[in-house]
Amino acid sequence: MLSPNIEVQQNENFAANWLFAGHSSSNIAQVAAMFSGSISSCELPDNQSDFSSNLKDVDAVALVINAKTGVSNSMIKFWQYVSERQFPRLVIVSGLELSDTDFDDIVLIANRVLEQTITPYLVLHDELGEPTGLIQLSTLEVHDYSSPTSKTYLADQELIELVADFKSEYEDLVAEFDDSGFVEGLLVPAIPLGTNREFGKSEIQSYLSAITKR
Repeated sequence: MLSPNIEVQQNENFAANWLFAGHSSSNIAQVAAMFSGSISSCELPDNQSDFSSNLKDVDAVALVINAKTGVSNSMIKFWQYVSERQFPRLVIVSGLELSDTDFDDIVLIANRVLEQTITPYLVLHDELGEPTGLIQLSTLEVHDYSSPTSKTYLADQELIELVADFKSEYEDLVAEFDDSGFVEGLLVPAIPLGTNREFGKSEIQSYLSAITKR
């Protein structure tokens, strides 16, 4: 089963060249700057249909979707292009803070207009509805970002029961793949990202570090 916590000691000579792409509203450069590695970024204008120049020397792709603005036509065309060429690819959902749109809503849209994704993590919210952390479905561990120092601990029984259906669905989707599914471009994780509390940052970094040069 695919493990979201992929620990890879990379030689810099083999580190993948990642491209972060998305609509201008997704603040692509700002999101890309949160991560370490060989990462470039580009905005996808609404009238763009040829993406070959964007992908020169690129090994893997992350599509950044802002929860407040959703998926544009150019993002759909870009995703079709990289999917057909089986790039290792990742969906990053940002802009979840102070948003009326939840991570789950964006995942449903992505599954409809891009392709079926998997959700190794779900977003947890505080009493005001603001995102404060994640639950990892494979381990049922809570990644708590509600304070300046993040904490990890096992979910309580109430939360475990609440996410049971999501966990079952996730396990069904990844059952036929091993850890190579993501690396080979066969599985597409969708990961939430906070720009204030930075939930999802280390979780996404583990995926970025799992890919080597094509």
